[in-house]
Amino acid sequence: MPLTLPPIVEPLTRTHERADFDCGLPELNDYLRSQATQDARRSVSRVYVARASGSSAVLGYYTLSATSFSRKSLPEKEAKRLPHYPIPAALLGRLAVDRSCQGHQLGKFLLFDAFHRVLHAAETLAVYALVVDAKNNDALTFYQHYGFLGFADTPSRLFIPMETLRMMDP
Repeated sequence: MPLTLPPIVEPLTRTHERADFDCGLPELNDYLRSQATQDARRSVSRVYVARASGSSAVLGYYTLSATSFSRKSLPEKEAKRLPHYPIPAALLGRLAVDRSCQGHQLGKFLLFDAFHRVLHAAETLAVYALVVDAKNNDALTFYQHYGFLGFADTPSRLFIPMETLRMMDP
């Protein structure tokens, strides 16, 4: 299905067609097909999907959930300003775009949609940063391009402080 921006981004429901979704990574395809609905129902994760107007086929998706981390895992510059107890954060657990839409800015669109939702949640709930675990070097480069910084102890784990998101005004 051709991508027309902006797509509709909404919470995953049983009416969304997921069977043909293929982002090129089997673990992300399988998650959407077999686990995402259960995670959403159990409030383990919120799953948001992108679709074209008039279609129920999933073109891309991302997940959000709560997490925390120790200040010891941050670079010293960031860590020195934070308390010694667990730091509250949001986790962008997965972000995937169907092959038919790759290269058309849908990944960026979904990332900025996640930024907006996390900023909104941070008005009610304390959230210091948005955290993501990059699945591969392409994902690492993608997130770094948008201002994510590496954790000191795990290079593939990245974060972007809410302060940075507020300045970006996504």
